[in-house]
Amino acid sequence: MNILNNWKMLELITRDGESLVCIEGRVYGSNPRFPTSSHIRTSPVTGYSVDVNSMVVKTKRGSEYLLGKPDPSQVFAQQRLLRRLAQLSQKPACTFDELESQVTGFGDCHTQQVGHAAQDT
Repeated sequence: MNILNNWKMLELITRDGESLVCIEGRVYGSNPRFPTSSHIRTSPVTGYSVDVNSMVVKTKRGSEYLLGKPDPSQVFAQQRLLRRLAQLSQKPACTFDELESQVTGFGDCHTQQVGHAAQDT
């Protein structure tokens, strides 16, 4: 498994307004795609697991990265990442209430308004 050191969380917004989280850092491991100490940006994070001493993130492309030491400028990086991923995994509450939102008599009301408008002209 690849290890990401000197990592930081990136929050990206798509053209459609979707919020994504990626990780950027220096990768270490045996993956031939990345020479040791290459600087990479992951695809969007889709999941994670936390062990006593480590955190592993899973990306949209199916890669897994063990998060090592964060970038020194990122205070509480792992806690901030966990909080943000938890927010992204929550579905927004549906505000549509089908009982309160039923439209009744639309045809009658619409016909009356059209009839009054015709009489007013």
